[in-house]
Amino acid sequence: MNKLIKIWDWNEFLSSINKPVHKVLGLMSGTSADGLDIANVVFTYNYEAINFRVESALTIPYEEELQKKIVDSYNKSLSNVENITLLNFELAQIHAQMINQLGWDYDFVAYHGQTIYHLPEHGATLQIGEADVLATQLGKPVIYDFRKKDVALGGQGAPISAYLDSVFLLTDQQTAVLNIGGISNVTAYDNNNNLVAFDTGPGNCLIDLVCQKHFNIRYDNNGKLSAQGRINNELLEYLIEKNTDYIHKKPPKTTGREVYNEGFLKTPVSTSKEDLLRTVTRFTAEMIAINLKQHLPNTQKLVVVGGGAYNKTLLWDIKTLGYEITVPDKWLIDFREATAIAFLGELFLRGLAHEKVVTGAMKTSILGKLALPL
Repeated sequence: MNKLIKIWDWNEFLSSINKPVHKVLGLMSGTSADGLDIANVVFTYNYEAINFRVESALTIPYEEELQKKIVDSYNKSLSNVENITLLNFELAQIHAQMINQLGWDYDFVAYHGQTIYHLPEHGATLQIGEADVLATQLGKPVIYDFRKKDVALGGQGAPISAYLDSVFLLTDQQTAVLNIGGISNVTAYDNNNNLVAFDTGPGNCLIDLVCQKHFNIRYDNNGKLSAQGRINNELLEYLIEKNTDYIHKKPPKTTGREVYNEGFLKTPVSTSKEDLLRTVTRFTAEMIAINLKQHLPNTQKLVVVGGGAYNKTLLWDIKTLGYEITVPDKWLIDFREATAIAFLGELFLRGLAHEKVVTGAMKTSILGKLALPL
């Protein structure tokens, strides 16, 4: 007769959830696919109020071969179901190795995974990075798949960092948080005190693509390279015109590399590689400004986070388009999204949800799933 054995103590697990203090390891790999952002965040819960501090944070860059595998997986002509299946497990194994080498102390893991295709208009999104691999190799419970519940409820599944912004960063109706990652997104309160968040278009993704394809470098360090080129106004107008439908689409709305890729940069306008990079940088700024003026006209000040906050040419362009810019502390520039994922993990553990829905979902919900280590 087969015998059952008990390998998991739910009472002990529930007791750990009910502790007033959690250390949650937030893991984020964005559409730029340049590395894993890791934030070890201490959350203190008291009478339904949550406070946090980032105990430690760092980015571990990916090898170029891995970055290429990830970026190729976005492209239907370069990838297939076998490649994605293998990458799903390989990526989690690499992430586990990265974390284990740190020797950090934490209670839970909040894992975003890697978005490789995002189709909210069809009610679908896909993040890879197998959570069960991470849970078993780290020996910790993993909360993951934060976007899918929102999409299942009719939402865009993004920008989910908006919940961290609204609780901790937004101070008035004239200020928006602008995150310039692979894709740019904003979070702000409108005139009616409704929380609004949406993608404006490309962030670093097109800039990085031009750097990698034409200059054989991974990114434009501090915007120095783009500063050497000139804006090609004909190309700029062409790119903006190409985005007319997205500009006029009302929030909530999201986009991704399935739009802003090599195919997007195939244009009838010829230009030098230096001017192409300068024009793509200006186009990124224009998409931010045009979307803000269209959908959040009262916004005057931007708190800029994400890798794009280091691109001085991009920031200059945004300023010349009429915005006051504040760049916060380094941990918030680099690790806002990893901290936001840790925050969503904490909300999952506490059974809490933000009272406002910013993604277009039918109702607020608890985002995430749970993978146990055994």
